[in-house]
Formats: sequence, structure tokens, C-alpha cells
Amino acid sequence: MIEISNLRKYHSGGKRARLEVDIKFTDINVAAPAETMWFEIDANYDRLLVNDTFDPFLLVPLYLAMTYKTDFRICGNVSKRLYKNLIWYGQKILCDFLPKLSPVKIIVDGFAPTQAQGILIGTGISCGVDSLSTLYDRFINETDPDYKINAMFFFNCGSNGKVEDSITQYIAQSRVERGIALAGELGLPLCPIDTNFQEFFLAEHGDTPLFLAHYSCVLAMQNAIRRYYIGSACNYKGMKNSGTKYKLFDLAEFCEPYFVPLIGTERTELIIDGCQYRRVDKIKNLADWHIAQKYLNVCRVHFVGSNSTGNCSFCDKCLRTLLALEILGKLENFSQVFDLKTYNEKSFEYKAKVVANADNYVFYNELFELAQEYNYPMPKRHDCYILDKNVAILLGE
Repeated sequence: MIEISNLRKYHSGGKRARLEVDIKFTDINVAAPAETMWFEIDANYDRLLVNDTFDPFLLVPLYLAMTYKTDFRICGNVSKRLYKNLIWYGQKILCDFLPKLSPVKIIVDGFAPTQAQGILIGTGISCGVDSLSTLYDRFINETDPDYKINAMFFFNCGSNGKVEDSITQYIAQSRVERGIALAGELGLPLCPIDTNFQEFFLAEHGDTPLFLAHYSCVLAMQNAIRRYYIGSACNYKGMKNSGTKYKLFDLAEFCEPYFVPLIGTERTELIIDGCQYRRVDKIKNLADWHIAQKYLNVCRVHFVGSNSTGNCSFCDKCLRTLLALEILGKLENFSQVFDLKTYNEKSFEYKAKVVANADNYVFYNELFELAQEYNYPMPKRHDCYILDKNVAILLGE
């Protein structure tokens, strides 16, 4: 059995506020990597942390229980809506995504108060295309105060690496500083949140727990957040046509539009935003926004040091963004955040790769379609081939 208990909120080191529970693994063959799970924020924001429900600590331990095929015991109260949705629907979705998981029994003491208290309409900020697109639509273009973003968050919950690792801390701090600068220009508050959930993730778990940890960070803020937008990476059409291809390795692109609404609570609504667009359409919408031109950061290499732009300009995420900008005629708009010389050296090979993979990968297909829409010249399809499924080569003119 996996058991969590003793929910408490306290100040850690005077300047930090922590929401914490004890976690215990019993009668299963796994060494507990830690005895507590926690969230931590600046002490000035401690009122944002919920302290009357175990909801923030439900999803990740549940995933572990389903992995180890053992009961999950919560010595306290949870949201009835979240509890019912997980036992009726959520576990089934997770098992469909990862057949190695098994549904388990969730045992709780009772149910938490349901009255909503929060006034914040929030979103996360990574400065990637998806998060900037949500910010542009739901803050710049939104006029209804019930749906207009009024706060931003940065969740350090695994995508940057192990929370105690010095490189992770550097990467996370760099991203936080970029987010704070952006928030300052827009006049919005930004709250960074740390958690130690990643201590419980093993390599064989893949990225799935990262998504659950991200959603859990929102649930930790239920005292404050009434509505929260999660920027989606994939559009409805792409998910409909390619959703099964994401099985086993990308929970969000497999089921996010119908899984995430199930893990909202009576206090906090979670909304998947961005599925109404192709990725290339988001880039088109952002191309003339001065904030995007100054802060866009899509790089998966975490390139730091000599490249002050923060984007390596040669990884796949950088290249697909730059190619879309090139097709749209907006490449020079982003010279402040990309190394265009590096891109120009790589662009021809990448265009061939896009053409060769257009039928197999949704983002390549979007770029191929965009080029056709703009009558932009690309390598001829019959001349493009795939080597080892990743490298495209071009033969002839």
C-alpha cells in the first residue's frame, strides 16, 4: 500500500512556505526515495496554498500505486469531484495510455469543502509557443474579467530536472527570470512553485508523471486559483488523427482534452487551451507581437553560455519554429531570440526532413501544409528519403 498523511503548511527557512505530507510505502518491493512530498513557494504567497484537502498529493502517488499495483490510502479529505472522476473514469484513461498500469482502490477519510474562494485566472509561463499563445489570447485579446488571465505561474516540477541538482536550479532560475521580466512588461504577477515530486520518478516511468505533477501544482493553489489555462501542444485534428501514436510516451497529446477536465475540483476549473489551433497558426498569431519577439524560448537543448538568445537554433523544436517563421516571412522579427546564421546553415536539410516525414508526424505535416498554403518552395517530395527514421536526405536537384 501507498499511504499519504499528515497534511501541513508551514514556513521553511523563514522565506519559504511549504505544503507537505508524509508518504509511506508498505508491503511493496520499492525503496521510498523520500519520506515526504511537498510544494514550496515564497513565504509572501503562503495564503495561496490550500491546506484543507489532499488533492495536490493525489495524482502522483496514485500513478505510483497503479504502477506498483497496490492500494492507495489517503489519511484525510479530498475533493469529491476529483475522487469520483478518478475512480470512475481517470484510471481507465491512464490504463488505456499505459497498459502496464492497473486500476487500484483509493481509500479516503472523507471529502473537502467545496466552496470556491479563489479570484485568480491563471496560466503557466514557459515562454514557449503554447504558453505565449494562451497568454496572447486569454490576456491580450480577452475582455471578460471572468476569463481574462490575471496571474501567471512557473512550476518547477520535473521538466527542468531534479529539483536539488545545480544544473536544474540554473535552468529553472533562468526560465523564472525570463518569465518575471515578461510578466513585468505586462503588469502581471508571477509565482514560482517548487516541488520534490521528481524524486519519486524513475526512468521507466517516462514523462507521464511530469504531466501529473504539473496538474498537481495547480491543485495546490486552490485557495487562489478559480480558473486555470493549460496550453496544449497539439490541435484537435492532429490528436484525432494521430492520438494513438502518442500512446505510451506522451500523455498530454494522447488524452489531455478529455483527461484534464476530469481532474478539476469544485473550487478550481482546469481548461485546455490551444487545441483550436495548429502549432503553425499559433506562431502566425504571435509573429507580430513584440512580447513574443523578445521572450520566445522553445529550445529543448537548454543551451546556455555563449548563445545569449537562449535558443540553440538547431534542435528540432527550434527548427520547426524557425521554418514556420520563414514560410510566414517573419524570420527577421525573431533575430533577438534566435541565431539566424545557425538556422540558415541547417534549414535546407530540415526542410527535406519535414517533407519526408509529413505523413508520419503532426508537426511536420503542419509545416508542409503551411508551405503549400503560402506557395513556399520546399524540396520535392519524391526526392526526399528517410534514414533511420530521423535523418532525411535529398537526392538530385
